[in-house]
Amino acid sequence: MAESSKRQKPETLEEEMQDRISSLPDGVLSHILSFLPTKTTVQTSVLSNRWHHIWKHQSVLYFTEFTEDYHRYRDNRSEQFKSFVVLVNSVLNLLHNPRAIRKMTLLCFYTLLGDKFRQHSVESWVRSVIGPHLEELDLTFAKDYQGSDFKLPQTFFTSPNLVSLSLVGAISVQKLSSTTVCLPSLKKMIINIGFVEVSSVNALLSGCPIIETLNLCFCSISLDKVCVPSSLKKLKVALKNQRGAYLEINAPDLEYFQITKITFGEVFSMYNLHNVVEAHLDVFPHSLGSVTPLHNLLGALSGTKHLVLNPSTTKWLLGEPHDLLFQEFRYLVRLELYLARFNYNSLISLLQKCPVLRFLRIHNIGYKEQSPVLKWAPQRSVPSCLVSHLKFIQFQGFQGLQDELFIKYVLRNGLVLETMVVFDISLDQKKKGKVRSLNPQFIIFVLIPHKIKMTNIGFSLHY
Repeated sequence: MAESSKRQKPETLEEEMQDRISSLPDGVLSHILSFLPTKTTVQTSVLSNRWHHIWKHQSVLYFTEFTEDYHRYRDNRSEQFKSFVVLVNSVLNLLHNPRAIRKMTLLCFYTLLGDKFRQHSVESWVRSVIGPHLEELDLTFAKDYQGSDFKLPQTFFTSPNLVSLSLVGAISVQKLSSTTVCLPSLKKMIINIGFVEVSSVNALLSGCPIIETLNLCFCSISLDKVCVPSSLKKLKVALKNQRGAYLEINAPDLEYFQITKITFGEVFSMYNLHNVVEAHLDVFPHSLGSVTPLHNLLGALSGTKHLVLNPSTTKWLLGEPHDLLFQEFRYLVRLELYLARFNYNSLISLLQKCPVLRFLRIHNIGYKEQSPVLKWAPQRSVPSCLVSHLKFIQFQGFQGLQDELFIKYVLRNGLVLETMVVFDISLDQKKKGKVRSLNPQFIIFVLIPHKIKMTNIGFSLHY
């Protein structure tokens, strides 16, 4: 009898657990289902009578054409899309209140092999959820090389309660004006699309008065100025073309700042960046000329704690010798440099501007030949960060004399340096194994193409 009781106990516990879940209020069950793909939520209807209608009260929808078995229909996409259409249309038709959709995510092909049925279906799905209850919309559309972009209906741009918007892929936001866009509740926006006029981008941004997070990636043939809202706290802007674009910023609350392929001219137009904590810069001049605007930008970022400078930026900042006419980075503790040209003296000059730096990462991505620009004057004093704060240095892409001079310098003067890692050494394999001794305390394997970890008490190799 005792053994029989033990065998039945797990079944009793399992039944009890199932009863606990099923006895939860409809609102709680619906909230749990909102974290699942809509296809999965519909499948829960077969669990029991209790679950039969729960999914029909959903206000969160997630549809994707790119399922795990998508590769099975490689030669017959139309058949696969038909089953996708049946799913989406059935859900939208059976929902108790499709106009009350709060969040919708839709990932699919918009155009494929001239399929008009596909285009019409996608357009009708998006229109069906646009309304006063819509708070989040995430659209990711693909297309074939001959296909057209999806055009959002004009009514969408006046959604009063939309909080989050993501538009990725084959989606058009052309021909917008400031009078046709009003998104008063929008706080987060991701735009990663193809060609668009800067004027349309500015019109879209001007209609978002309280936006806090903006991730903007597009391609434009013009060099007009992108004007970002002053309410931003996090900004990422990337241009897909080589010409770049100008950028106007006046954002006193901005904390994160990442710009890619942004040009700068003689007129500086980035202000109130004193609260930026982390900045990633990929900027370059539209034409050969003064680097003063770049100095102005770095001066405006003097309060940042984490700074990343990409090759296009370091090329102009540390290329031809000139005075670094911007104020110190008073709070900078982490610096990452991607160098197309490595020059020992220019780098020491930059470290003079970083008095409390603790972490330095250098990516030397230039050619094996050293840069011919060697005219930077040696610094008379050791950067204060080397003496009192800099504890970790990572050097990637060790190539030759200039690199060696820098490593010797920091090992000799880094009084608080705890770890230095040098790896991805790209040199003549015939010379590997050569050892250079700096002083009795330090030994560096200069020409061994493996990862080298060096500390102030020795070295270790990592194969």
